[in-house]
Amino acid sequence: MDTLHLLLAGLASASAPQNLLAVLVGVLLGLFVGALPALGPAAGVAILLPTIVNLDPTVAIAGLAGVYYGAMYGGSVTSILIGVPGDSAAMMTVMDGYPLAQKGEAGRALGMAVYASFTGGLISLILMTFLSTWVAQAALAFGPVEMTAVIVLALCLVTVLGGDDMIKGFLSLGVGLWVAMIGLDPINAVPRFTFQNIHLLEGIDFTIIVVGMYGLGQMFAALADTGQNARATAKYSMASLFPRFSDFLLCKWTLFWSSLIGFVVGVLPGAGATAATVFAYASAKRTSNHPEEFGKGAIEGVAAPESANNAASYAAMIPLFTLGIPGSGTTAVMLGGLLMLGLQPGPQLFSQQPEFIWTLIGTFYIGNLTLVFLTLALIPLLAALVFIRVSLLFPIVISVVFFGIYSINNDVADVGIGVLFGLAGWIFTRLRYPMLPFLLGVILGPLLERAIRRSLIISQGDVGVFWQSTIASAIFAVSILLVVYGALTPAIRWYRNMRRTRNA
Repeated sequence: MDTLHLLLAGLASASAPQNLLAVLVGVLLGLFVGALPALGPAAGVAILLPTIVNLDPTVAIAGLAGVYYGAMYGGSVTSILIGVPGDSAAMMTVMDGYPLAQKGEAGRALGMAVYASFTGGLISLILMTFLSTWVAQAALAFGPVEMTAVIVLALCLVTVLGGDDMIKGFLSLGVGLWVAMIGLDPINAVPRFTFQNIHLLEGIDFTIIVVGMYGLGQMFAALADTGQNARATAKYSMASLFPRFSDFLLCKWTLFWSSLIGFVVGVLPGAGATAATVFAYASAKRTSNHPEEFGKGAIEGVAAPESANNAASYAAMIPLFTLGIPGSGTTAVMLGGLLMLGLQPGPQLFSQQPEFIWTLIGTFYIGNLTLVFLTLALIPLLAALVFIRVSLLFPIVISVVFFGIYSINNDVADVGIGVLFGLAGWIFTRLRYPMLPFLLGVILGPLLERAIRRSLIISQGDVGVFWQSTIASAIFAVSILLVVYGALTPAIRWYRNMRRTRNA
């Protein structure tokens, strides 16, 4: 009951004009930043960081948080409309959001993204309010060994359940893990696979890869198919630019379970929203009555990653505030903001600064609601972008993509690397190799390598350390069962088809 009283007091304080203005400005900036390819929430928060030094701590962090969860939705805009993810966490939305837009249902996909973002955020905020301290303590049980098992499970989930051909999936994953190793060894600082090129010493930024593979790759594929452009713009009507409430009812259980997945994964330090969206998408496809529609425009394929996305963004605040451990790259930037303002995150923050922490949580509730009204109001305007002729839209998008890639490191070489990955994306599409395992290998590869090496350093090289943890052993067992299931699936399908043929 004390928690409820504190929350109500926080909501009252959050309603102060300066806090409301900070939330509104933060959400608007977040929507804009998230919609721009190659930026994303971490870049948006980092850009805003120098402006908060002289502000009240509550106002400053409320504005930064508004940029964070605003950008998490903004990334879905370009993912749905033009197939270019605004950030890595939005790449799963491309899978079904872009095919829906090509069918003339851009507003439907954008509307579901709004519903899903709000639902995921609300469920995560409720859990955050009542379970913050307990969940943060539970997350401490996940050391390097357990994180290794979680990452292996994520890779197996996507590779086995994310495509029709498991062999192609594992080949794609292997290439992604190899790309993740390019650069200096994180422990010994030895160059790996750099081909004596100084531009590759620091590795390849994931944003360049994802924008190249999905953004430029999708455009190259569209330009190669001359008939696709006509189909993409011929079916639009004004009615199709608005969301359907029936979709929310259709996806209610997908939204609920994906929000829970997003919360649990988001609270684990280092996992992040991208891993949460991958888990949620794979789970939604596995439990769907029509899994064959995923990747071709299934509305659940938009609902699952978007709800998990926003749920994970709020959940990442829990280890930040209660332990001082950032759960994602964006919260790492926010940690710098807290320290700049003279606040020390940790277990004592709730007891020493209760007014700050509960007012901030109150602004999260207000910001989540503000996001709904703003994005619903902007959907017709955003979806109207699809009426722009491809001959005008593609040069504009390519220019924005090139500028976004260049602005990451202010290096022209990055633009060339982005084009190479764009061609790779087009090749993947033509040869029907799934891109998702490749991208997940690039994202989780460094995390997996660090987790394995830290585990071996702790155990002094004893590989048996991975089976000494009960949690890790259970997760590894699930991963093995998944691979076995994927290997046997073609034989099971063949046997069922034979039986049907005989019965017929």
